[in-house]
This record gives sequence, structure tokens and C-alpha cells, in this order.
Amino acid sequence: MPTEPLTITFGDATVADANRFAGSLADTLRDAHPSVIVDRHRGRADTQDAGTILSIVLAAPAAIAVAKGIAGWLARNAGVQIEVRRKGKVVLRATHLDSKDIPRIAEALAKGDGFS
Repeated sequence: MPTEPLTITFGDATVADANRFAGSLADTLRDAHPSVIVDRHRGRADTQDAGTILSIVLAAPAAIAVAKGIAGWLARNAGVQIEVRRKGKVVLRATHLDSKDIPRIAEALAKGDGFS
């Protein structure tokens, strides 16, 4: 699997909501697998937010764990839309996912293929 970081943004969420979502999802993904590295970044340099964009580096074995983490997090945060990108290309756009979607999420994260 490529080692380029994935970036996650939160659709049309407000900056305040995106900050909250980023913190919560970052914690979930850090707990998903010990090899997952999650950093938060600001979407705009002129804001004082803690970071509304997540940058994730994961090894191949962690793709399933991260997929489970994303699906579980979205199930707990109904209506939140996330967009995952690799090299600027959308590899996953999702909302309202559950456990049946985990294999498709993991495949999208691992291969970088599109999935909506």
C-alpha cells in the first residue's frame, strides 16, 4: 500500500464543528491501531482553530482497523460527511456508514480507488 498520507475533511461543517469532529475522529483512529499516525492541520492559516484537517499515515495492516474506526465514528456522528483524499484525489466520500461498509472502506483506503 502507498505510504502517502491520507487527508480527511468534514464536508460543509462549520469550523467549530469540523474542529470538534477532527479531534474526536483523531482520537478514534489513534486507538484503532498502534501504527496509525494522525496529525491535525488548519484548513486556513488565518484562523485560530486547532485543526480541521486530519493527516493520516497508516501501514497496510492498519487499513481494516482504520476502516472500522471510520465506520464506527460515522455511526456515532450521524449526518457528518467526511472526504478522504490521497494526493489530492478523493478516495472516499462517506456519511451514514456501518459495519457492512468496512471492506469497501478498507479497499478504498488501501488502493486509493474512488468510493462514494
